[in-house]
Amino acid sequence: MQNAEAIERLTEIKEQMLELLEEAKDLLPEGMTKERAKCYWYAHIKTAILKEHEFLGGSLLTVDDTISELGEDSEEDE
Repeated sequence: MQNAEAIERLTEIKEQMLELLEEAKDLLPEGMTKERAKCYWYAHIKTAILKEHEFLGGSLLTVDDTISELGEDSEEDE
């Protein structure tokens, strides 16, 4: 698979993951269960996917970083 194809597919997967993450959060009833989920697993997943988010901290390497890195590799190969 060429980098351009990988970038396109990873971007699609990233968007699907974000949509499913929001859907999962929206399924939770308002209250402590939702707040705990938002502060723990929701935050962990979102910060692993995106560099830009509403949480403090983040992942050392995100899906966005990987996509950018592949784009840089493609530019170097040209």
